[in-house]
Amino acid sequence: MENTLSLTLKQQLRLSQMQIQKLEMLALNYDELEEAIRKEEETNPFLEVRAGKYSAESTYRPIDYSLDYLSKGDEDEKSGWMERAISVKESLYDHLRMQIETIDMPKKVREASLIIASALSPKGFLPDSLENILPSPYLDVKDDALKVIQSLDPTGVGASDYKESLKIQLRALHLQKSDEDHIEYMIDNMDLIKGGRTDAISKKLDIDEEEASLLIGILKSLTPYPGEKYNCEYETYIHPDIAIKKNSSGELEIIDYSDNLPDVRLSAEYVALEDEMKEDKKKNKEALSFLKANRDKAEAIIDSINLRTTSLHKIALYLVNKQRPFFEKGISFLRPDTQQNMAAYLELSASTVSRLCSKKYIETDWGTFPVSFFFSSTKGFQKSDEEEMSKNAIKARIKELIESHEGKKAPSDQKISDILKEEGISIARRTVAKYRAELDIDSSYNR
Repeated sequence: MENTLSLTLKQQLRLSQMQIQKLEMLALNYDELEEAIRKEEETNPFLEVRAGKYSAESTYRPIDYSLDYLSKGDEDEKSGWMERAISVKESLYDHLRMQIETIDMPKKVREASLIIASALSPKGFLPDSLENILPSPYLDVKDDALKVIQSLDPTGVGASDYKESLKIQLRALHLQKSDEDHIEYMIDNMDLIKGGRTDAISKKLDIDEEEASLLIGILKSLTPYPGEKYNCEYETYIHPDIAIKKNSSGELEIIDYSDNLPDVRLSAEYVALEDEMKEDKKKNKEALSFLKANRDKAEAIIDSINLRTTSLHKIALYLVNKQRPFFEKGISFLRPDTQQNMAAYLELSASTVSRLCSKKYIETDWGTFPVSFFFSSTKGFQKSDEEEMSKNAIKARIKELIESHEGKKAPSDQKISDILKEEGISIARRTVAKYRAELDIDSSYNR
């Protein structure tokens, strides 16, 4: 067999380390972004950080559909100072990142793993499909990257929901196949566990009650939300990024809390130093390399903050346009919508929108909600008057019916379904049961 050498040309799209850093920063919430800025300030001489624009009380900004105000710099004295909650614990992302960096794997898989890790919800779950989380150049390694994430500590991160997380943790125990199958059945039928009836479980699985009790004990030792142990126990406040509220005239206005973030810019002193050293590049080669690396990183951070601010304001404008009845009248007027619709409207990639929606909050007259609250992956429910209601509006109505019920006998799922049908909302009993479970409300039997 003859060995030969040949040259081939191949087109391949790869993201730079700076682009990856930008993606990671888009996924940070208000407090995480502020902490990231402070950490970078400690090591990067090019980053000059000043206090944000704080005032005694928040200033409401009228909705500006032109987005012109984003380039006005210091012209506006905007929103007010919010007291900070102290964060002292290691974040989930930091914990995962340190593990990823110690594992031997292809560079592209490592980069994709870091992107997925930065997008995980505080509970440790995937907030969206990998196709929407990862930029297109990384989709060919999405399965390998997900395997890396799901192999890390805490066991169970990277799942789509708590049931999948429990099953990942279960497989890590390496139990006998029959025991694993029995516990998986219980995971898929959690109502049996809530009732605490070992007799019903033993009958369903054809095992004795002592064995059923043992298997229940194993299941209860697992953690449904593996990421929560890395949430700071001192964080008692949610800091919204945007507020959409009615002013004294009843008109909707936007408050941009991004103005409270530290003011980040390039250090004029170090820019001048770099320019001076460029006069003798050969002599200052090593120093210039150090300065360029830090300047590039500082510029990437500044670009990320600007992109985040601009994009969040675009999202706020989109929501005002799409969900005006909700902001004016309340939660029952929430309309069904998807992140894909918003991404197409704003001409942003699905992965960028997914990151912007992750761990971000919007303050309204009806409460403070995660941005993801305004979107679902399912169609809305058709009302008899030809309007549509979103899944979250239906869930809120179910919760209201259960909490406002008076009498000894709690309303059953069928009764709730009948009440909603009388209100013009056609919804099946099993769908009511599903939404009730998602609200972490027991069945009428256990209530």
